[in-house]
Amino acid sequence: MAHCPKCHHEFQDWVKTCPDCGSYLVSDLPVPEAVGRDKGHEPLVHIATAPDEVTAALWKEVLEDEGIRCLVKRDDLAAATFALTWNTQCEIHVLASESEKAKEILDSLREDSQPYENHENP
Repeated sequence: MAHCPKCHHEFQDWVKTCPDCGSYLVSDLPVPEAVGRDKGHEPLVHIATAPDEVTAALWKEVLEDEGIRCLVKRDDLAAATFALTWNTQCEIHVLASESEKAKEILDSLREDSQPYENHENP
C-alpha cells in the first residue's frame, strides 16, 4: 500500500500522488523521532480545585505568567448557565510534565495569603 508522508492516508499502489495535498506517495511512512514526547499527546492532570471562578481565573493567570498552560473546568457544567460565578467550584488541569511546578506555584500563593483583618478602632 502507498502512504502520504504529510496526510498519513493510505492509498492503493497505483496511486502516485496524494489527492488531498499533492505529495508523492511512499511505500513506508517515516517514524517520527519524538514519538511520545510531543506535548500535544501528553495527558492532563488535575492539580487543584478552586472554590469559585474568580479564584480559578486568578490561578490560571498566575500559572500562564509562569509559562504553564492550563485548563479550567467548571465542576458543574450542567448548571453553567444558571450558576453564580462566586459559588461554582472549578478544577485546574495542566500537562503532566508541568504538574509539580504548577502545584508549587499554587502552594506558594496559598502560603502567602494573609487572612483578612479588621483594622477599625472599637
